[in-house]
Amino acid sequence: TNILMTGGRNALATKTLTELYDTVYPKKKTIIEGLLYSGVYIFVGAPKVGKSFFMAQLGYHISSGIPLWDKEVLQGQVLYLALEDDYPRLQQRLSTMFGTEENDKFFLAVKSSSLADGLEEQLETFMAEHEHVQLIIIDTLQKIRDAGADKYSYAQDYNIVGRLKMFCEKHDVCLIVVHH
Repeated sequence: TNILMTGGRNALATKTLTELYDTVYPKKKTIIEGLLYSGVYIFVGAPKVGKSFFMAQLGYHISSGIPLWDKEVLQGQVLYLALEDDYPRLQQRLSTMFGTEENDKFFLAVKSSSLADGLEEQLETFMAEHEHVQLIIIDTLQKIRDAGADKYSYAQDYNIVGRLKMFCEKHDVCLIVVHH
């Protein structure tokens, strides 16, 4: 790696095209073949079109190891932060969707801190206590934004996603943020 010498401590680390081509980078971990890999995703749609149902389906398939649409899944633990729901509603929805078979790899929470008030620490603690997490779902972005901010901007959302991306890279996990 070459360092541009102008700019002192703000120097850029660079690679030549040859160095770039000669470097072997690890592939992203496949969570659902051809569909979902480690990293952060934003899942956006209008209200009440089934985003939460789809997130529950993803979580169930990954935690159960059941192929989704004939695509292989990497079975593992799933954390679903269903922050616009409560446990009775989740119980009704999930039992209607999947029956009553037990699943101790699918974790659900209806409350969390905002990103400014400790969500990263909560996720770090969860990861430390559960060694086979493949997917984290945050439903919705609105619920983890800084409390008290009247206006939201692209820059604030970009910052949130950037922080979550670094978390995903550190833990080699997939994280989906639902937004509407």
